Amino acid sequence: MLKNIFEKQDWHFVLLALLVVSVNMIMDRFPLFSLGAFWGLSTETWMWIGIIAAILHQLYVMIIWRVQLETQWLTANLPRVGYIAYLLDYTMMLIARIGAIVLAAAANRDSFTFPEPTRWIVALTLAVPFVGVIYSITRYYGYKRLAGADHFEPAYRDTGWLKRGIFQFAPNAIYVFGPLGFYIPGILLASPASLLLALFNHIYIWIHYYCTELPNLRRIYGPDRH
Repeated sequence: MLKNIFEKQDWHFVLLALLVVSVNMIMDRFPLFSLGAFWGLSTETWMWIGIIAAILHQLYVMIIWRVQLETQWLTANLPRVGYIAYLLDYTMMLIARIGAIVLAAAANRDSFTFPEPTRWIVALTLAVPFVGVIYSITRYYGYKRLAGADHFEPAYRDTGWLKRGIFQFAPNAIYVFGPLGFYIPGILLASPASLLLALFNHIYIWIHYYCTELPNLRRIYGPDRH
């Protein structure tokens, strides 16, 4: 059982360690990533709050998903409130993760030269696919499925790949286009710290996909999932 729960988590922790060390080295070497403060907290503090929020979020999801797949503990022991409690936790952690990116941008704003018209052009360019992801999740995919409802409800296991909305352009559109939204606060506020935190989240989401979600999808839907 433990072998299945921790499948590929050795790679997860190795890649996460390399990612955290790399971000820390960049912050130490280039002072512009630590300039500024907001609400009495330094930019560096907001950066580490964001990093810790992302790690706690993905570790929590990994543990809940894997334990549920292996033992069905949550739905068996807490059938009425278990998934709702998980969904609330998932949502709060996601909000904390995104909020830290915004607050890091506020703390570190205008720390590098980036003409305002160019900021808006780049931000709007990234916003188009990001809004497409949000719309398609809301209209076709559903927030519950985004949070991993297929780990809890067997009915999802008979569905195929969604091919509506932005998902017709990329089956894995949430991972392909969704993280682009992380960069928008840093671009609009010219914050290198926020952009670095966005990059951390972007890479870590893909680590989560390959080390946690993809093995789970192959267990749920079959080995052809990729």
